Formats: sequence, C-alpha cells, structure tokens
Amino acid sequence: MTTNNNAMEFQKVSAGYHGVPIIEGLDLTVRAGEMVGLLGPNGAGKTTLLRCVTGLCAPLVGAVRLFGTDSDKLSAADRARLVAVVPQEVETPVAFTVQEIVMIGRTASLSRWHRPTKQDFSVVERAMVYTDVVDMKNRPFTELSGGEKQRAIVAMALAQEPRLILMDEATSHLDMNHRLEVMQIVERLNREQGVTVLMISHDLNLAAEFCPRILLMDHGRVVADGSPVATLNEETLRRVYHCDVVVQHDAASGLVSVVPARRLAQGCSGRGIRVHVVAGGGCGEELMRRLCLCEYTVTCGVFNQGDSDTEVADALGIEVALEKPFSPIGQSSLDLAMEMAKKADAMVVCGVPFGPGNLVNLSLAEQALAAKKRVFIMAGIADRDYTPGHEASARAKKLESLGAVTWHNITDLLKLLPANSPSQTR
Repeated sequence: MTTNNNAMEFQKVSAGYHGVPIIEGLDLTVRAGEMVGLLGPNGAGKTTLLRCVTGLCAPLVGAVRLFGTDSDKLSAADRARLVAVVPQEVETPVAFTVQEIVMIGRTASLSRWHRPTKQDFSVVERAMVYTDVVDMKNRPFTELSGGEKQRAIVAMALAQEPRLILMDEATSHLDMNHRLEVMQIVERLNREQGVTVLMISHDLNLAAEFCPRILLMDHGRVVADGSPVATLNEETLRRVYHCDVVVQHDAASGLVSVVPARRLAQGCSGRGIRVHVVAGGGCGEELMRRLCLCEYTVTCGVFNQGDSDTEVADALGIEVALEKPFSPIGQSSLDLAMEMAKKADAMVVCGVPFGPGNLVNLSLAEQALAAKKRVFIMAGIADRDYTPGHEASARAKKLESLGAVTWHNITDLLKLLPANSPSQTR
C-alpha cells in the first residue's frame, strides 16, 4: 500500500445509485492531517461522497484514492485500518458493554478466530481514557446518555487506530454541551495525533468553529472551498440553502456566525397577492413551495402534463394551465394562462429552458408589462436559449428594457415581490 501527503483524492468522480449520478465530475483533495467541514443542504451529495470513501458506493466514473492507493484496490480490512466512521447514532440489539463496543474497533486488526491480545486491550483502554468513558466501560451501552454514547463511538473509531475519521452528522442528536465535548475530543485527535477528519454537519457555526477548511456542496458539486470566512458568505449561502441569512464576524476570535432570517420572507406576507409563475422541468418546484409558505396565491403555466413542476403544483393545490405531454403550447392553453396572468399582481419567469415549443410563454410577460404589472425574469436566459436565432434571449432583453427585473436566487426574489407589511396581515 503506497502513501503520500493526501489522505483522500477524488479525480473526476461521478457516483450515485442505480446508474444515476448524485455527484458529478468531482475533483477534490484532502491533505493528511486536515480537519475539514463538509456542508450543504439535503441531497447535495455529502453522504454519497462519504460512501465512496468507505467503499459502499463505487464511482460510476473517475477514481478515489486513500493515502495514495486506489480505493478499489483496498481490501475491507485495509480500508478499516485507514478509515473510521462516526455516524449519527449506533443501535445494538445486544446489551454490549462500553468496553465491548470499543473493542469492535479492533476487528480489522484481530487475527481470524483469535481472541483480543494484551495489545488490543491496551489500545481499547487508551481510547476509552482519551474519550473519558473508561469509568463506564462495564456499563451497558444502551443505558448511556446520548453524549456518552457518542463518546463511546468515538472511542471505538479511535481503537481502529485510523488515519482518517469520517463524521456523518455525528453531533446532530446531541445537546449543546455534549456537541462541543465530542468536537473537542475530535479536535484533540486531529491536533495531537495528526488524524485527518472529514465532518458532515448541518451546524454551520459548529463547523466554522472547529474546521479550518470548509467544503460547501450543492447539487453534487463543490461550490465553495476554503476558510470559514471565505466560504460562509451571505451570497453563497443564500444561493445554496435558498433562505436569507446574516453572517457575522467576531473580530476578536476570528469566528464566523451564521444566523438564518426569522421568516422565509422576513417582515412581510404574500397574503392576498397573486403571482403567476412560468417554469417547467423542475425549475419552479422550490419557488412554488416558498410562495405558498409565504401565503401568496400562485398560478402557473403553461406546463406540460407529467412535468415535475406540474406534479408539485398539483400537490400544492395550485391552478395550472396545461398542455399535452411533449407538445408545443397551443392557443387554448395559452389563452387560459393569459387569463391567469391578467388576474396576477406580478409574474415570475423561472430558469426554464426555452425552445420553439414554449417560447410563447414569454408573451405572458409582455402582456403583464403592458398592464403595468411587475415582471421578474431569472438571470442567465441566454444559457438556456434553444430557439432559432436566440429569439428567447432577444425577447428577454426587450422585456428588461420595458421594465422587467432580473433575479438570481429565490431569497432575493422574495424581497422584490410585492408584499404586505405585518400590520396588514393581522
């Protein structure tokens, strides 16, 4: 087994399940001895990345290397000697003692059919001392508190004598005190023993406090990589998490603090306000959900039957102008959408690709502007314009010249939409 200064390398990796990639074209290197926070919303690909490291998910394309060795060339025992995993929680159907749980970490080092040696017991004892569970080594694991259980699991991981520890939301079920306690133990492992740590967390502030390097993932890709100050900025977090945040910097400690806004649309409500949405292909799902949560009355179309946006609109009880599947928009469905748009106070064009079949949807925006209504068009229409002669881009530019406003993310869009003040909604 070869070694180098890189604990983990992903080279052009695409990986997923049943042939469908969750992460795509991922290039990533974690150097030995780093402590790295892996952040991102649900579905971003964080757990799939960890499963590639543990060998539970083989790459569809590309290569994963651990300490210089191709992952697919590592035996299960070799991998267990290199990598330990600390999950959210561990359930055991048997009333193992804490010492027995920690001894499981020695499995990869034990000779087949042989009992643990004096050296194995010494390693386990040292791990329990390090994580402050030695006094409870004879207690049943099932009787421990949440914080005690996690310390015991960290001890089990430490007993493996790994070079890389993967933490999969390992502190998510813990209270504030035990969360900090577990993280301080892991920090000591990293600092004193040079163990590399890759930590998945939904707690941005905890990751920012303990991890000098942050990887921020979204839709299977790393969208930010660097120090907490560099990666956890308001613009990036709003784009990735689709909510408003405030990022604060403590000049004395250098720590970063991320605070979400109190409301999806802070200080306002869409109650009594109608918004017509043009989308398709799934690009309008999150916007429709957020508008409904903010109490807007939403109409949509023209969508094609069977489109994922149509399914979401139906689930939310949104009125939709529909066209037959895989068919260009006809006059009757366009007329229905125009009637909806006439009743709306504002219109939003999402990041839908435009082709000859749905280009007429932009005529709804032209109608709205002519009626002195507010129109919002998602930026980057040129990148999704598949019309002859780039007609969609030309029409979008004309709409902007007539007063249409460009938007980049849902958080900013919610600030632009007409809304009621809190006093108007009481």
